[in-house]
Amino acid sequence: MSDLAADLIRRYDQLKGTRSVWESHWQELGQFIRPLRIGFTRHPVPGESLGRDLFDGTAGQAAEALAAGLWGMITNAANAWFALDIADGDLKRYPPVRAWLDDVTHRMHAQFAAGGGQFYARVFELYADLAVFGTAVFYSEDVVGEGMLHFSTRPLSECVIAEDRFGRVDTVIRRFEMTARQAVQRFGERVGATVRRAAAETPDRRFGFLHAVLPAEDVDGAGPAGSAGRAVASLYVDLQDKQVVRQGGFEEFPFQVPRWSTAAGEIYGRSPAMMALADTKMLNQMARASLEQAQKAVNPPLIAFDDGVYRPMRLYPGSVNYGAVNQDGQALVRPLLTGGRVELGLEMEEQRRRAIREAFYFSLLQLVGSPAMTATEVMARQEEKLRLLGPHLGRVQAEFLDPLIGRVFAVMRRARLLPPPPPDLAERALEVRYVSPLAQAQRAAEGQAILRAVESLVPLARLDPGVLENLDTDALARRLIEAWGAPQAILRDPAAVAAIRLERERAEAADQALDAAARTARAGRDGAAALESLAEAWTIGRDGAPGAAGTTA
Repeated sequence: MSDLAADLIRRYDQLKGTRSVWESHWQELGQFIRPLRIGFTRHPVPGESLGRDLFDGTAGQAAEALAAGLWGMITNAANAWFALDIADGDLKRYPPVRAWLDDVTHRMHAQFAAGGGQFYARVFELYADLAVFGTAVFYSEDVVGEGMLHFSTRPLSECVIAEDRFGRVDTVIRRFEMTARQAVQRFGERVGATVRRAAAETPDRRFGFLHAVLPAEDVDGAGPAGSAGRAVASLYVDLQDKQVVRQGGFEEFPFQVPRWSTAAGEIYGRSPAMMALADTKMLNQMARASLEQAQKAVNPPLIAFDDGVYRPMRLYPGSVNYGAVNQDGQALVRPLLTGGRVELGLEMEEQRRRAIREAFYFSLLQLVGSPAMTATEVMARQEEKLRLLGPHLGRVQAEFLDPLIGRVFAVMRRARLLPPPPPDLAERALEVRYVSPLAQAQRAAEGQAILRAVESLVPLARLDPGVLENLDTDALARRLIEAWGAPQAILRDPAAVAAIRLERERAEAADQALDAAARTARAGRDGAAALESLAEAWTIGRDGAPGAAGTTA
């Protein structure tokens, strides 16, 4: 056993020991809410029926609804959900810069959609794990030579994590199994002798391996050379023969580990399912009792007189039971009716169902209100919902989407899949601007505030129109477009807007000059006509024609 392999195994055992309390909790959550992810304290046999003890699926359905809502509102495959941006507002409106940002954003979206939408299929599993366990593990592996990434959501039961001094997850050690044949295909002759022998004799026998991804400086003996000169070390350990079978590294940390929320001093996250677990277990017992009560009401137990011998009772429809009555026709066997109220149990169950759905923010994801609600009321409800869900979504963006988008950008840049940036962007920091439906709904509050402010100025403008001079209408229009989530491509460059306005002013000035010339011409024509009429009248008067105006002059 090598010292490096021993150190990694020891580190894994230590991290696994510190989370032992969590595992029983996660196992219970998986048992009642997400049976597909159990395996923390007991690994199910492949093909085993899961969820056999469940009598109500409300919690599982609510968790799926929350995961689907996050998928549709944050990373929807049908529309763009992020865009690259820079802080300098004037520079980002410069046509070459804006064209480059739009082009790179488009190429990155194509990368996420590559492989038949692999990312969008895998990210739903991450949201489901996040809603139930509070911690999810996402892995983005870049394939050398292909210039693309493969995405996957790793089961939490396989992974242990550790944080750096800033509270960011920088260490993930995953324990997984492969058959001997798969191990030889992946690692070649570097696997231990036991695995090589099994590959020849029993190729389908399974063996355990560790994949440790951690800062290169934390690995004794690895250093820059051991991690291929990269900041993040990647090591695979054969647990059977306790030796390192592959050693390499990453430029960026390939795991993204979002947490729903964390308590002070805890590394793993807490989830909505943990808040709903008590109601879920209670509802499961209530549903079981209601089923038993309903069964007794439909097919009640029988009570019979003990004196005498009776034939076996026939309980199928149309059956005849001889000897079940006495000589007077009184029934010797009758059902035992306890008077239990099934409807009371159903009412209590519905109360628990509502509590479980609320724990999973079911009503927050239903943004459509009553048909009688006004647009203002709908917007007020949306703002309230986003305030409650906002902190968790901010954490998802900070711990999952931000590092993931940064890694995809870096991998594509190294693979030369991105165009070179314009010189104006040299040494400029790029930013990620989220344009998903949920991000747009969050920014819509700013748009509503702007519109309310403008509406409040209307009465004042009737008294003094000069009040509107306080508003920069250009800035107002641009902020409203950003608030409603419209693409920046529809905005003209400020220089182009100035040129259009200058051309319009020139056209208006030319029109005014033409109007003035036309009025002058009309005045000239009218004056000439008046002079002509006056000359004609003078001529007639001078000749003494009757009725002339000039006769009496």
